[in-house]
Amino acid sequence: MGARCPRCLELEDEINELRQRLAAVGQFVVASPGPNIGLNVERELARWLAVNSQADAASGFRAGWARLARLVSARLRDWEARWFRSMRENDRLRARIGMLVSEMSRLRDRG
Repeated sequence: MGARCPRCLELEDEINELRQRLAAVGQFVVASPGPNIGLNVERELARWLAVNSQADAASGFRAGWARLARLVSARLRDWEARWFRSMRENDRLRARIGMLVSEMSRLRDRG
């Protein structure tokens, strides 16, 4: 692993993410090891230390959380969007049930 700058690491991450997105939609992707589902923390640490050799523990801690946030942010946004959609659907169904109950009540009172 040669000496690289922090921007190089970000670009490498972006390339990996784009490869995963292309593979998800069935586009041709150059062979890669695939998505990094189980992060190898030792590898991540060595990768980060290669670029930030003079860093202290606090900056390493912040960098670790920033890296984790980049990895999971898309998934969290997707889950949040799904949750909001389900809440809207729930509200719509509750309103529909309320209308049906009032219609049943009206028909029962008439007849």
